[in-house]
Amino acid sequence: MNDKTIAPEQVMASLFRGLNRREQMALMSKLEIAGGAVYRALASGESNALAREKLLKAAEDEERNGGLLKLMTTPKDKCEKCGAALTDPAAGHACSFQCTFCDPCAASMNLVCPNCSGTLSPRVFA
Repeated sequence: MNDKTIAPEQVMASLFRGLNRREQMALMSKLEIAGGAVYRALASGESNALAREKLLKAAEDEERNGGLLKLMTTPKDKCEKCGAALTDPAAGHACSFQCTFCDPCAASMNLVCPNCSGTLSPRVFA
């Protein structure tokens, strides 16, 4: 590599600079899902059955990770307990997995998510 070439790792890292945590997670979700497609493409051209199996497993792992990050960064528009609409993306409370509840329901559950036992915090979406 010459001095003017930027290492791929530096290019990837630069994509995340200046992003908040949620934006970084959303970007990583997209990259993970795209990575799954790359593994699948590599598997389709692989003649070794064991190597093809391992590449397909890696694709599944990437897609699962991407799906988890997508879940964790996608705000929901209604309370999961009472169904009340949350038209403002910052309204209500949510856990790390974006299980979402209106303020009264969150308070009635002592700010503890009934799904994962995580803390329900005020939602913040920039």
